[in-house]
Amino acid sequence: MIEVVFMAGDGLDVFRIVFALLSLASAIAYQGIERRPPSVLRTGLKTASIGFLVPLPLLAPGGAVPALPLALLALAFLFSAFGDLFLALKGDTRNFARGLAAFLVSHLFYIAVMVPLASAPDTLAAKAVSLILGLGAIALYFSLAPMLGRMKLSVGLYLVVILVMALAALAIPAGAPWLGLGAVLFVISDSVIAVDKFRTSIPWRGLIVWTTYYAGQALMALSLLALLG
Repeated sequence: MIEVVFMAGDGLDVFRIVFALLSLASAIAYQGIERRPPSVLRTGLKTASIGFLVPLPLLAPGGAVPALPLALLALAFLFSAFGDLFLALKGDTRNFARGLAAFLVSHLFYIAVMVPLASAPDTLAAKAVSLILGLGAIALYFSLAPMLGRMKLSVGLYLVVILVMALAALAIPAGAPWLGLGAVLFVISDSVIAVDKFRTSIPWRGLIVWTTYYAGQALMALSLLALLG
């Protein structure tokens, strides 16, 4: 998978590798200062972690794959970076809703990329995980609903969209197992955020959320770039 994405031999390999390494370095550096008070550096590192992935689909080797799916994937990364930016900003309670909206749009772009590649889950493991995700999303929503207030509709919509995204990832046989795993990690990250914000404080929330989120995004990025490259 890594060879397919980064070693195309088209003269752009070094740029793809540099952007990927910058993304990883930003993610590690952000985790190192995640518990510090908000600052320009903290916000910048969080935003850059996925922001540096945006050019990768645009640098994908030319071939039989239409440019549209690659452009949609770049937009998925871009809106994820916007989501990270809003969630990193403090001092305005509306930033959480803005971050939620940005990630919802990101998931819609992911869905647009993955649905044409998807079929019915072809393994018992994929079917089982899909069922668990669906039941888990329903249970999570109804456990949080009494605390959501005016955000009940927006959080419910977000849960539906991220669930569809994850189910689409699990339904792409060629992407197994890393694409599905990445989507599941993304769902876990967002679920921890939701429980911590609306229900009860979770110990080591920052570490759990960031590691599952970045690992999930990275696995999805590598898998989809390999499939589309």
